[in-house]
Amino acid sequence: TAQCQDRIESILRIDNSVIVTTGLHISLVQEGEIKWSHALEGSADLLAFHDGNVVATSSVYDIEHGDFMESAIWKFSIDGELLDVVRFDERPWFMHADDNLTLGLGRPKCGALVNGKHQSLASDYPVTCGTAISDKILFGHADGAISNADGTKLSNESAAIESLSCTNEFFVAALESGDLVSYDFKSNQLWKSQGAPVTTQSLGFSGLHWCGRWNGMVGVVEVRDQQGQIIVDAETSRPRVSTSIEDRIAIGFEDGQILVWEKKLFERRLEEKPTNTNERKSALAAKLRSLRE
Repeated sequence: TAQCQDRIESILRIDNSVIVTTGLHISLVQEGEIKWSHALEGSADLLAFHDGNVVATSSVYDIEHGDFMESAIWKFSIDGELLDVVRFDERPWFMHADDNLTLGLGRPKCGALVNGKHQSLASDYPVTCGTAISDKILFGHADGAISNADGTKLSNESAAIESLSCTNEFFVAALESGDLVSYDFKSNQLWKSQGAPVTTQSLGFSGLHWCGRWNGMVGVVEVRDQQGQIIVDAETSRPRVSTSIEDRIAIGFEDGQILVWEKKLFERRLEEKPTNTNERKSALAAKLRSLRE
């Protein structure tokens, strides 16, 4: 373990190195030891690895005006040498690195920044979130629009888009209103669900959708199939973050717990047949709370 300067905002793994944005700093950790750390200007936010270098964003918040006043993109070598810094007015709310470095921007310009060049999107409203898989990049906007990097609007929802998750076949959007809505890439709606505000969501093994909700008092984890039907849910503390890789999914909670579910064990529990539906759901809910690795 390593003790960093402040709360952890983002984590990036590169081989045997872990890079984090922590409060005002970016730090690289190897084998539990902080190898280098640099203070950025304002809050240290997003991370990416692009063209062999570490890229971080930072933002300065103006309390008097209630908005972000300046942001920057910082480029470091893996050894911690500062190579470049570019400052601009818009805060990036999403960053993705492949052959290109793409950022989704807030006010005033909005749109996207691709390899340092501004690009308009299908909505003129601020980008609030984004996701990417293969050659697909999606942006969520403050006006409820969901657009892609080609400038096509895929959907227009009734509330701001808070988060997106996707596979190569479909995507799921969490709205500020608490709605979850799923579409294919031809803009056909697959399912929709209402509920308390969504705090985190991930698409995991077998195409299952996992989300955490928080109503101000009680948290809940919901697991849905590809038709949007809940196959199991359970009350929890407040879910904060989630991630999936191959046959596992992990959710982190405000009380410090991290729960990990493994595909084979989870599916084996699903195949068990209690005497009625309510018993099955109750049993699964208990196992959802307790199954961990």
